[in-house]
Amino acid sequence: MLLALSYMFAAAAAPVPDENCVDIPDSRDSCSPLLACFGNSGEYFAGRALGRDKGTLAGVTNFGSICTGTWVSRNLIGTGQADFECDNGHWGKVIFHYRDDESGTVKGFGLTNHGVSIRAWSGHYIQDFLDEQSGQVNNKLMCGEVEIPLS
Repeated sequence: MLLALSYMFAAAAAPVPDENCVDIPDSRDSCSPLLACFGNSGEYFAGRALGRDKGTLAGVTNFGSICTGTWVSRNLIGTGQADFECDNGHWGKVIFHYRDDESGTVKGFGLTNHGVSIRAWSGHYIQDFLDEQSGQVNNKLMCGEVEIPLS
């Protein structure tokens, strides 16, 4: 799987959400775009989340690190949770809340093992649910001084 991800994202200078993701209601093959910002360094992640109610996630950072993990829509305390690790030794946890239950669009916050904050978004309507507090400036999602491509 890591080799396939590496190949899939190698051609792109700046990773973007997976445009082949298709929301398939009530299917474990359902796919949602996934974006995350690591602190204010300008490092961001673009990939996808697969599954319904729980599943896997995978993607790459704009610095070239491949990240994979798992997610659940509701953990023991009722929030969504994603756990990930990257091939550069970083790993972490993101707790997320639904912005739109019907589309599965979420916004999350977390930390890496190095104490770096994470802001994350997933779903097919990320842009519709952004606000200024999430880092959006003039319809652009920013990670520090770097713009995260939304498509």
